[in-house]
Amino acid sequence: MATIRPFQNSDLPGIFEVWMRHWMAARQSPPVSVSILERAILSRSFFRPTDLMVAVEDERVIAWAHSLSHELSDEPDEDDGAPFRHESVAKSGAEDDLENDAGQESARDGGETTAMLAALCFADEPGIAVCDQLLRAVEAQLHREGVTRIDVGPVRDVSNGYSGLAPIGHGIGVPVSDARTGSLLSRNGYHVARSVDRLAVQTSTYRPPVNRSFLQLRRSTRLDQTPLLPGSQRVAAAMSHFDLERHTLVDHQQQQMLATCEFWLGDPEVQVMESSRAILSLSPMGGRLYNGQPVPVPSKRFVDPESHELSVECQFLISSLVQSLSNRQILTVETAVDRDDRKLIEQLGQLKFECVEQGKQWTKELG
Repeated sequence: MATIRPFQNSDLPGIFEVWMRHWMAARQSPPVSVSILERAILSRSFFRPTDLMVAVEDERVIAWAHSLSHELSDEPDEDDGAPFRHESVAKSGAEDDLENDAGQESARDGGETTAMLAALCFADEPGIAVCDQLLRAVEAQLHREGVTRIDVGPVRDVSNGYSGLAPIGHGIGVPVSDARTGSLLSRNGYHVARSVDRLAVQTSTYRPPVNRSFLQLRRSTRLDQTPLLPGSQRVAAAMSHFDLERHTLVDHQQQQMLATCEFWLGDPEVQVMESSRAILSLSPMGGRLYNGQPVPVPSKRFVDPESHELSVECQFLISSLVQSLSNRQILTVETAVDRDDRKLIEQLGQLKFECVEQGKQWTKELG
């Protein structure tokens, strides 16, 4: 009979084995090792063993689930931006500035706390047999901690360490290919809250679109690059396996910023995300330079918050950068876009991004 308990250090090899078996059953073969999984998740300063519940049978890990319910211990610096996301219900500006895509927030009106179930893995028949029991145990623990809603599957995650970890990538919730997890969530009362597409482009054969606007921008602008360190301690810890770069398109004559975007590149020394991949972030992030000088959130958003569209200048900036990345041995660039943002997906398609995977973020209100 399976026992469900918090994580212990000796569980790490079993955690890894279940991770690999789970994703292989979902037709994925992530290039992950025990040490990579440890660096990405278990060695984070905010990791708590009690957040990772493990199902053990005959001293063997057969399933596990990692939830993050604790409220952010450090408020975002005022130069840290809120991640771009499509919302079905409009939020106030104050709420939106404090929210993050990990789903960890405390509502200002008194108390709704949302937990993120960032990973839910089970392998083979023993794991399948206990996964419902494991999920209910996680729900009970979160409910005791005052959580009122659970979101399943990170989307554009910047807070939990899963970004860049294969096959999570930029985060598209629960991939559609992971049908077993979708079935588990559905029969336990979860419903789909948002659908997300993973878009990717290959740099080695990339040729940017050519039109009159792009030609004019090529003659009249330059590209500036700024390295970033996140201002928030939580984000800095979660993103410590990335090199973060902000790229800015500047008008030669007016010295005016026309567009900005950010790339997340895998730190080759930490080796969590493959160095041949990069993430295009459509979420403006404030922070600091390496010398400590503050870098504010850009006044020009990457994606217009009302129309959810890219400006012509931002399209030109992205295409120019993608073309140049092959010189840095970066072969693939990916991003995650809500499927409701059809115009944004169309614009990225014109920049030769293709949908390579679809995912869904599930949610459940706890009674």
